[in-house]
Amino acid sequence: MLLEKYEEGSFTDEEQKAFDIMLKKNVGLRKEVAFRNDLKRVAEAEDDDAFRNVLAEFEADTDAKKSLYKSISARWLAAASILLLLGAGYFFVFERTVPTQELFALNFEPYRNVVHPIVRGTVTQNQKTKAFAAYQTQDYKSALQLFTELYENEEEPYYLFYRANTLIQLNRAREAVPLLKKHLKTNDSLAEKSPWYLAMAYLQLNERENAIKMLNKVVADSKFNVEEATQLLEDLD
Repeated sequence: MLLEKYEEGSFTDEEQKAFDIMLKKNVGLRKEVAFRNDLKRVAEAEDDDAFRNVLAEFEADTDAKKSLYKSISARWLAAASILLLLGAGYFFVFERTVPTQELFALNFEPYRNVVHPIVRGTVTQNQKTKAFAAYQTQDYKSALQLFTELYENEEEPYYLFYRANTLIQLNRAREAVPLLKKHLKTNDSLAEKSPWYLAMAYLQLNERENAIKMLNKVVADSKFNVEEATQLLEDLD
């Protein structure tokens, strides 16, 4: 999913920023991106007469292999490198492991407010409305305090869920984990979403094995973000 979205140019602004950070930190990812870019250039060169001539010379003359890097333009250098390696029977193997926190940055988004949607013109200002209004407007510090107080007073399970989402957004996943575990044991309609957000919390905490365990549960349950969990499992492999 990560590299496919890069090739499609379908990143959101936030995803693009996270991906740029990943490129700076992860050598393996940079190699993978460079390799894919080289392959793309090869594919785009399919109908280029100059490139076909270079390939013809390469295939017809063994000596051309020795002087290939000198005789072709810089434009085709990367492509020729690929062809040389493939012709020799080698395989490119790049480190594809992406740090868990970077996978978290690309996959986490606080769950939308489906419990108490705030619409324009809402006049009522009870504590519940204030809490979800703060959540919707990304005032997560205020939302956290209000959700905490509301759960203490009313013990509605969904406050656990939204409080946990808020904590993860505030980079406090360690505090979110026990809330999500508790939420999983309730009969709340949002409980089926908690395994995914537990996985997100573990990714933020760099707890790879726990994240994989929860992602496997997401796939097994087949209720929420199954495709995303399947792709993340591949990225974590």
